[in-house]
Amino acid sequence: MSGFATHRQRVHDGGLTARARHASLRTCAVMSAPYGFRATYHHLCRSAGVPAVLESDPQSLVRAVEELYAARQLCLADEAAYAARRRGEKAAGRRGVPTDYDRRGRRLGPGGSLAL
Repeated sequence: MSGFATHRQRVHDGGLTARARHASLRTCAVMSAPYGFRATYHHLCRSAGVPAVLESDPQSLVRAVEELYAARQLCLADEAAYAARRRGEKAAGRRGVPTDYDRRGRRLGPGGSLAL
C-alpha cells in the first residue's frame, strides 16, 4: 500500500485526471483523519471549496491535501513529543498507565480518534 506522501504527490500531479487526484485525496484522508474520515473529508471539501464537478476547480484538491498535510504534521509532532515524554517517565521509573488527562490532553478518544 502506498503511503501518505505518495498520494499527496498524486493529488499535485496535473497529468492525472481530476477523478484520480480526488481518489488520492480521499486516500490521504483515510490515512490521516483526525476527526474520523467523514468529518475530516467534509471539513476539507468545505474549507478548500472542492466543487461537485472537479474539473471546474482542480486546484481545490491541492488546497485540501495541503491543509490535511499541515494538520498531519502537527499531529505527528504532538505524538513525537508525547512519546518522548513517556520514554523519559519510564527511564525515571515514574511511568504508569496513561491517564484520562493524557487522553483528553492529546484529544484522543477510543481507537485513537479525535472524536470522543
